[in-house]
Order: sequence, then C-alpha cells, then structure tokens
Amino acid sequence: MDDLKKNAKKLVLLTNDDGIGSPGLKALAEALDPLCELLIVAPRFQQTGMGRGALSGDQVGIIQKLTLNINGKELKAYSVYGSPAQSVVHGILELTNKKPDYCISGINYGENLGLAFTCSGTLGATFEADSWGIPAIAFSRSIPHQYQKSEDFMTLDWEIEKVMVQRLISDILEKGMPDQVKILNVNFPTNMTSNTEVRMTKQAYMNYGNYIHPGQRDYSQGHQLEWRINNRLHEAPKDSDIYAIHFDQVISVTPMTSLMSVDADTYHR
Repeated sequence: MDDLKKNAKKLVLLTNDDGIGSPGLKALAEALDPLCELLIVAPRFQQTGMGRGALSGDQVGIIQKLTLNINGKELKAYSVYGSPAQSVVHGILELTNKKPDYCISGINYGENLGLAFTCSGTLGATFEADSWGIPAIAFSRSIPHQYQKSEDFMTLDWEIEKVMVQRLISDILEKGMPDQVKILNVNFPTNMTSNTEVRMTKQAYMNYGNYIHPGQRDYSQGHQLEWRINNRLHEAPKDSDIYAIHFDQVISVTPMTSLMSVDADTYHR
C-alpha cells in the first residue's frame, strides 16, 4: 500500500486568470499532463487583474463541463462563472473528492513582477489555494502590455515554456516545495531558450509599470487609464524579479507566501 501511494500521480488543480480558452492554459496542461493527474478549473471569461477578488451576481458559480484536446487526447475540464480565486474554491469543494496536492496557475499572458502580485489574478488563484493549505505555483510569460488583457490571444510558440515547466515541476513533484515556501511565482522572459538561466529572486518592492495622468477630461465619460513601464526600473535590486526579467532576461523564480515575499536564500535543498 505504501508503494502504491508513493507511485500514485499527484493531483494538480490547474487554473488561470485569462480564461478557459487561453492557449497559455492549454500549454501548461500539455506540459503537466505526463507528470500528474489534472483537475482543470478556470474562469469562463478573461479575469486579468482580479487578484483574489470575487465576482457577484446571479450567474456566479455556474459551472460548465467541457473537454480540452491535450497531447492528442480529450481531458475533462470545467469553466466557472467567477474569478480565478472562485474557480479554485469551486474546484476544491465541488469537483474533486480529494484535496489537490498542488495548485498551478497560468501560463499567464504577461509578467507578474514586483508589487503587481496584489492585483494579479494568476497569483490570486495561488493565494486562494494557499488559504486551503495547498502549495501553489504561478507561471507567467512576458509579452507587450497591450496584449495582456485581451481574449483575442496573441499567437505564441509555447514549446520552450513547456520544457521549462516540466523541469521545474518534475523537481517539485519529486522533492516537494522548499522549506517554509507556500507559493512560487515563476516568470519567463521573452526570447527564452532551453539554456536560459533559472534564477531564485526576491520580489522587488516597486511597480513594474505606472499609470499615466490622463490630463483634462470629462469625468462623466469613461476613460481607460494608459500604462507604461516604470522609468525607474534601474533602481530595482539586482537580486529581484524585475531585474532578472527586464534587464538580464533570465527565468525568475520568487518564493512567496500569501502575506510577504520569502528570502530567496531559503530555497535550498
């Protein structure tokens, strides 16, 4: 019996904030499928920027069962009318008879660096999982900001990302999460290769981007604030997530909890 438990595949709750139709979610499922048992539960619609927030209304909690073609086979999946965090809760309470071993969120269209963790739906899902005692990993990929909130998904090649996900997750499934670490925030740079360095980083205490003053406008009319890269990124510490992605173009792995960043020095086997 002990050998059966040891050899049984871990159950991973797979989710995201870009919605069930995201190619990033499909890529992550394709990478994880050979390694673990998947429970795929994701928002029905684009939910970027929701953090750990919750939707309200009569339709919240509607769950649709569907199938996704993953590695040439049909896998069961669920779309939830709700936020990423709500998708995690419905997955835990209603869609499995056993507690997931891990929650993995992504691969997000757009990096989640510095103080962006407070608004990230990708990380919001991991914070929710952590509140249920489930260790979690978030994966995000750098793309131009204007493509990060769309349901008309930018066409990308995900093959290198899948290779790197398998390397990182295989190690975690074998050895478990680092001591005292509840969440890992993983960001992939642009133009990544299979030889790109993986660097343990700290969360930078600064915004990766800032909103721009809109100037004079009619307050009675809606306005979407414009956003631009922070022009003080050069001040980011060299051991931070922002510096790793923006300047050095390496893979950033940031150990976290729901409350604060954890010193990267704790990530020792």
